Amino acid sequence: MTEMPATPQWMGAPRRPAPLIWLSKIEEVLGALLVLLIFVLLTVQVFQRYLPVATQPWIGEISRYALMALGFILVGSLMGQGRHLSIEAIMNVGQPRFKRTVVVISSIISAVICAVLAQDSWALISSDTGQTLQITGIPMWMLYVIPFAAFVSATIQALANIVWAPFENISTIEDEA
Repeated sequence: MTEMPATPQWMGAPRRPAPLIWLSKIEEVLGALLVLLIFVLLTVQVFQRYLPVATQPWIGEISRYALMALGFILVGSLMGQGRHLSIEAIMNVGQPRFKRTVVVISSIISAVICAVLAQDSWALISSDTGQTLQITGIPMWMLYVIPFAAFVSATIQALANIVWAPFENISTIEDEA
């Protein structure tokens, strides 16, 4: 017995809104730029070690925080793609209706967790203690803006997954290969 599609075939599956697609693309571009920045800074740092020039300690500090930002920036993009290892393992079993249920439940849980993390990030931003980074002097609250933006984006993408992911992410990575 075949299952009825959620929308009639002649209407097609609902498409994810363009702003959400653009948000994911912007995050991916920022992630690529951060990887490039880390590569350039670490290359400069390696050359400084072997050339008779003074080393710049800010290079190591900026590259460490760029790596931290890279991890946070890509959260929203990955959330929008609906890819998670444990969910992929569950998606290998069951009928399409079960897979849709898994996607919706995981998206609800992810949205709640990301919203709480965004709220905690905002609390760190708003309670500025006046601390700065040791070498560059950047205020600490500026570093907390990165996880805040990332978790807000991830919350938006997870909420969007509740509506659109059941139509987009029914196939698993193995199905696509």
